[in-house]
Amino acid sequence: MIENYTDLVSGHIQIHKQGFQTNMGLQRSIEKPEQISAVLKSIPGVKSFSPRIKEYVLISSAEHSAGVFLMGVEPVKEKEITKLHLRVRKGEFILDDNQIVIGKDLAKLLNVGLGNKIVVVAQGFDGSLSSAAYRISGLLDAGTEDIDKGLALISLKAAQDLFVLENRVSEFVIRTSSINNVDAISASLKNSLDMKNLEVLTWKEISPILLQWVEFDVAFINIILLVVLMVVAAGILNTLLMGILERTREFGIMLALGTKRIQILTMVGLESLILGIIGIVIGYIAGAGLSVYFGVKGINLSGFSTALNDYYTGSIIYTRVSFGYLLSYGLVVLITSLMVSIYPAWRAANLKPVEAIRR
Repeated sequence: MIENYTDLVSGHIQIHKQGFQTNMGLQRSIEKPEQISAVLKSIPGVKSFSPRIKEYVLISSAEHSAGVFLMGVEPVKEKEITKLHLRVRKGEFILDDNQIVIGKDLAKLLNVGLGNKIVVVAQGFDGSLSSAAYRISGLLDAGTEDIDKGLALISLKAAQDLFVLENRVSEFVIRTSSINNVDAISASLKNSLDMKNLEVLTWKEISPILLQWVEFDVAFINIILLVVLMVVAAGILNTLLMGILERTREFGIMLALGTKRIQILTMVGLESLILGIIGIVIGYIAGAGLSVYFGVKGINLSGFSTALNDYYTGSIIYTRVSFGYLLSYGLVVLITSLMVSIYPAWRAANLKPVEAIRR
């Protein structure tokens, strides 16, 4: 979900003029983008960055018109930030300043196709009404209504001319070396930039609802895992108790021959530990094997594609092996195995030798 969202439009981090995120407009443009570019080049962990212009405009064809969100991008740099260019199913990404890329649903609404001209009408930075005609070079199919019906892309230079912005830009979009480094790099940027006039936002702040979806997903998975661990604990406890019941006479003889109760406790605990290790190894092999398989083949959930696209998961889910999860949940299962062995071990250690031998 996170990667699909940040790959589509937002990137990992965005830099705006103060207040732009809550009240977007050309008046909140960045006047000296070259200063921010110099800072970004000096920050470790910044993999790539690109300036953009963002504004709402009116797009018209010979038959229809629609209000859409227009983005001016640098085509080459944008490919290093997002994967929008890979969502162009027909035609090509922006090649020159006279071309425009629009969503497939918007194209249907306007009743236009590749090679057709459309007119963009907008209010300029100086308050004037400006317009320009562009030829459609590509159609986007991102699977989300916001993009397929409400987004259009032109070159950064074309957007600056359309909005009479000269050298100004609306934002800088940043891709970091790892999604896990976003918070640290954001903190470094805040220390290096003029935060009285600028704002630095991570993807979590740009889309708090996505963060809530992810947190809900993690909480839901943890509830399922808790239930699974309870079943695991019950299974191990049952196995150990049955083993002690079947070996009551054996334990009685061991105690009668002088085996210490702490040795009985240790033996039962070790048996539980061995059971846990065997289970974990088999689980690792089976689980990792299935994850690798579905990581290549994918799990086709196209029947639920409409709902899944709203959550940026796509219609085919590709699993992956996470060594962090393998280690953490392996330890949890191991600790659970040891904890549930306490009661059976205590029972075995406290048997009375004579009664146990007679049983």
